[in-house]
Amino acid sequence: MNAELEGRAAPRTAGPQGQVAQRTRGEDVLRPSEGQWREIFEHNPAMYFLVDATGTVLSVNASGSSELGYAVEELVGQSVLNLSFEEDKEFVRRNMVVCLEAPGQSNSWEVRQIRKDGTVIWVRENAKALRCSDDRLIILIAGEDITERYRTALESSRLAAIVSSSDDAIVSKSLDGTINSWNAGATHIFGYEADEMIGQSIFRIIPPELHGEERQILLRLQRGERLQHYQTVRIAKDGRRIDVSLTVSPLFDKSGKVVGASKVARDITAEKRAETELQQVRAELARVARVTTLGELTAAIAHEVNQPLTGLVNSGNACLRWLAAEPPDVEAARQSVERMISAGNRAGEVITRIRALVGKSPPHRDRLNINDTIVEVITMIHSEVARNRISLQTDLATDVRPVRGDRIQLQQVILNLMLNAIEAMSGDGQSRRELSVSTAKEGANSAAKDATNGVLVTVRDSGTGLDEATLDRLFEAFYTTKPHGMGIGLAVSRTIIQAHGGRLWASPNAAQGAVFQFSLPADGEELS
Repeated sequence: MNAELEGRAAPRTAGPQGQVAQRTRGEDVLRPSEGQWREIFEHNPAMYFLVDATGTVLSVNASGSSELGYAVEELVGQSVLNLSFEEDKEFVRRNMVVCLEAPGQSNSWEVRQIRKDGTVIWVRENAKALRCSDDRLIILIAGEDITERYRTALESSRLAAIVSSSDDAIVSKSLDGTINSWNAGATHIFGYEADEMIGQSIFRIIPPELHGEERQILLRLQRGERLQHYQTVRIAKDGRRIDVSLTVSPLFDKSGKVVGASKVARDITAEKRAETELQQVRAELARVARVTTLGELTAAIAHEVNQPLTGLVNSGNACLRWLAAEPPDVEAARQSVERMISAGNRAGEVITRIRALVGKSPPHRDRLNINDTIVEVITMIHSEVARNRISLQTDLATDVRPVRGDRIQLQQVILNLMLNAIEAMSGDGQSRRELSVSTAKEGANSAAKDATNGVLVTVRDSGTGLDEATLDRLFEAFYTTKPHGMGIGLAVSRTIIQAHGGRLWASPNAAQGAVFQFSLPADGEELS
């Protein structure tokens, strides 16, 4: 029998007479119980083949031929091996030999077959050798297309490999929080082995104060929602708190009902620590910048005013000596007083020159997009906004014209206004914490004074607000409403804006809080 299968194979196509003869032999096999067999053979959705000991197809049902894209007549008379993928032909041949060596015994295998159009499908075949009335052996093969099942299994295998090798924690859980799977990444991050966590509650790694947050996540999952890049905190086996970024997706059953969730947790502890340290450095730099500005101003005043003040004091002492003489030298005293007046005038001139230097002589001028400058400041204070749970909105007009100015100084103004707004909303009793930054053409906003084609920047908060009675004093040096403020930030900010040819002013927010606005001339245009 082996020799027959190895040595003989019917031609791929047969003439009409050959096809009739082959089909007749197939029908002869079915004739002993023709009604029952034909019902099973011809109308079963499975792929049925009858082949002889050489592997030649004697008969095939409609499902078998249509599944492979052939007509029945095209398959009858050719070797069944011709339908197999080239690399699988020897495998199929050996399995058919096994069937012939043990008639009546069922055998099964999975093999690739080629459709008429060249596409490849996976088929699970169950085969059994039957002995005919003339003692010939034939093989009945029932095939089932398992391509989709095979692809699903292959995809599941690949997915399992990805999950197993991922550095992220990948966990699945039911809707009550019971953990169903736990990968190696989860063990690496949280310290628990899979057998310690599967079947346990997800709340085991969630801080007690965040249990309510997790319940809200579970409720959102039940509605089919997906959470992405959600930052929170988890607890490791050794008690460490770990900052994580979560992506949580609902899991559905075949009917579309949500039955659980998959969680991907990425350890961002190092990133958060670096971000916090960077924010601390930025905050310190901002503070140093303010102190440095004040320090430089103070040093300049001390240096420039020192000489006339020294002369003023010396002349005053001389005047007293002349008046104390016997008799008093009134003329000499008068001259001392004149020198005092002259020294006082010189001191006033020095202060005037310093104000002119600070207000009208900025060190550097570049062509700037004010929107870019604002975005850079927002990036710097992003963590401060998040830490104070503030909702930050931006509305940056795309049609604003460039301005010419010192980028660092303008950043200092924007930074000062935004930090003031954040501080105004940081109190425990503050329920609304909304901060918005917007830009517009100055002429497009009626709040701007003497509107031109310049740029208007607005910083609006929902903080403690402003007292209208003290609005005029807000920008005075050393005037402050803060318990620990120095009263120099707004004064320096106004000086910087004025040095850029603009204006800075404040007003109460209509709903709650304060509005600070400044305008700058567009490049090449001075505000009147």
